[in-house]
Amino acid sequence: MIHQDLEEQIDQEEGTGQALREEAMRQESALQQLRLAVKELSAQNQELIEKNLTLQEHLRQIELSQELPGEMAHLAEELHEELTSCLQDLRSVYSVVTQRAQGKDPNLSLLLGIHTVQCSVKEKVDLLKPGMLTKKLDDVKQLHKEIEDLRTAISDRYAQDMGDNCITQ
Repeated sequence: MIHQDLEEQIDQEEGTGQALREEAMRQESALQQLRLAVKELSAQNQELIEKNLTLQEHLRQIELSQELPGEMAHLAEELHEELTSCLQDLRSVYSVVTQRAQGKDPNLSLLLGIHTVQCSVKEKVDLLKPGMLTKKLDDVKQLHKEIEDLRTAISDRYAQDMGDNCITQ
């Protein structure tokens, strides 16, 4: 009986040992899976960090590129206002010189620069339209032609005055 009890106890101990070995194998397997999962997560984490940095750089570049067109648009608007003002002043000077070349008294408000036309808000908005830029370019070209005509008239008048002075001397 003792012998049988001891055999049962040994069998029981062997069964417990086997169960513990199986449990240890399961835990070792689970530990291996956890190590593999941690390794994969670490690699994914590294990839995500790199993607995050890339996206942050891309976002910074986009923000910069959005600021530049805004700055450029503001500068273009400012340039347009100044060119429009200069164009109007040049037209005023052209009118004064034309009046003087014709022997007339000049318009004093134009001569003193009192009569100036400011760029309207609508023109500022329309500046971005290709048709408006073409119109402004045509206006400048027309004024350039008028200035050339005026230069010719002044030159002719000067030549006539020089001829008259030579005859009278």
